[in-house]
Amino acid sequence: MIPSDAERPRSRRRLALAGGIGAAGIVALAAVLIVHQTGLSRRNRAGTATSGFQPTATTIAGDAQQTAAAFLAAWQSGNFQQAAAYTDDAATAQSALTSYANGLNLHGLHLATTGTSTPANKASAQASASASASAGANPSGTVTFSVAATVGITASSTAAPSSASAAASGASPGSGVTATWSYTSKLTAYQKNGGWWVKWDNSLIAPNLTAGEKVVSAAVPPTASKVVDASGDDLSTATDPGVRNIAAALKKDAPAGQGTDGVEVELEKADGTVIPGTADVLVKPVDTGVVTTTIDPKVEAAAQAAAATHSDSSMVVIRPSTGAILAVANNDGQNDFALTARVAPGSTNKIITSTALLANSLIASPSTPDECPASLTVNGTVFHNDTGMSEPATTPFLTDFAVSCNDAFAKWYSKVGSTTLAQTAQKYYGLNEQWNFGTGEAGPYYTLPASASNGELAQELFGQGQIEASPLAMASVAATVDTGDFKQPIVIPGQAQITATPLPANVKQDLWQLMKAVTTESDGTAYNVFTGVNSQVYGKTGTADVGGGGSTAAQAKPNSWMVVFDPTLDLAIGCVALDAGYGASVAGPEEASVLKALQ
Repeated sequence: MIPSDAERPRSRRRLALAGGIGAAGIVALAAVLIVHQTGLSRRNRAGTATSGFQPTATTIAGDAQQTAAAFLAAWQSGNFQQAAAYTDDAATAQSALTSYANGLNLHGLHLATTGTSTPANKASAQASASASASAGANPSGTVTFSVAATVGITASSTAAPSSASAAASGASPGSGVTATWSYTSKLTAYQKNGGWWVKWDNSLIAPNLTAGEKVVSAAVPPTASKVVDASGDDLSTATDPGVRNIAAALKKDAPAGQGTDGVEVELEKADGTVIPGTADVLVKPVDTGVVTTTIDPKVEAAAQAAAATHSDSSMVVIRPSTGAILAVANNDGQNDFALTARVAPGSTNKIITSTALLANSLIASPSTPDECPASLTVNGTVFHNDTGMSEPATTPFLTDFAVSCNDAFAKWYSKVGSTTLAQTAQKYYGLNEQWNFGTGEAGPYYTLPASASNGELAQELFGQGQIEASPLAMASVAATVDTGDFKQPIVIPGQAQITATPLPANVKQDLWQLMKAVTTESDGTAYNVFTGVNSQVYGKTGTADVGGGGSTAAQAKPNSWMVVFDPTLDLAIGCVALDAGYGASVAGPEEASVLKALQ
């Protein structure tokens, strides 16, 4: 229960609760509405226009009560401008009242006066002494009132009402859980310059609210009793840190549609951080039972066995047809780089660059002649291919892709628009977006600048520069090429997925041809790596420089990347092994091991 007005310690920060309004409060509220209709003339009893509210009572207590009633009626109806005009700090009051409605996702508000005291009333002298001092020697009164605010949350997030009046009248901005927050408060009304005013104080609208803070409603997520894989096995004891992290997140915060959110109110600072110790739960969440994930134990075992063959390896296996995450495997202590790595994807990103070149007709087809110069100088920076590689002007683009000749891609920096690469990644692959794959936490698993030019763009075109990616994101890139249609990775069946534009049919066909050449052409970087896999594998290796794009020092100990898809098995894999060398040396064989185990 909230402490009484005289007893409430100002150091206490908790948002406390109180009882409902009751019949007496309803009667008082009716009086509020009557005064609101009759006390707006803003003329004194002699008929002269003046400022402030003009009450009609015959006592100081009565005038204070009527002033408070007018303010509360305007606030309750959603007329924040009028309510603020009754205060001695209209701008601050209107901002605070609007913030209150928006922050609480207000669906309804009921206010009622419950008592009035003046300094002359000895029983209330202590409660009103400080208020009288702030109002000077002018007549004043302290009015207590009850608040019953119907607050809400929406299914996706706390949503602000479309308008103050909609909030106050109970209009709901979206479906979700609501709860009633009941408490008592008080205000001081005083006479000055021929009118009556409400002494503005942020705490009158919410307990212990101070300037620069706001009160908000928030969801209290339901928890899960158990998180299991697709076969029903408990994941809380999984050996892989990535899988354990997923299980822990789902147990703490059940996925959307499972269980029911609770509702709490809390105070926030201006920057949106919650003030510790201020949260009050109005409605407890309804927890769920068992949460089933898409993790496939057979695929998980194969992925873990593959990652175990080389330290600092991480991989993700996806079902391209659905986006389901089948396996997350790491071999780097307790690090979960399969999901959290933020490293350059290297030449695996040439899939996206090739998409941009083909979709924008800069390259007509895989057979288009496309030179790969031995070096490229951009604004004084020299980019070299690996081992001094170069390809003549008659070389088909397919060969440039299969042998992964960097400067065949970097040279397009002057013709590719500054935003083209980022737009391609987002438009067709759903990248540079916030993905929530079911744990309730959305995150960027792939980022690159929205715009780039000159040397930065040249690097990005072969997968270096400011691009950061995880195996999850790059597995999704391969999966998108497989089906031609981006399916956001998910770990909960039925989880909402963001969408992207399907690849143009001719671009998808060309990408299949390019990625097949990597694994089947004799000069392809992953030639013979997938020998023993009974179905056709399409892929792209990546040998990502650490610390810079194309320099000799950066190429000394690169990260080993590879992404593949197998249409027959309906599998796509993204793998990185840190500081491990060529993509075909470590990442590729690990992925081949997984496919062989599952065929």
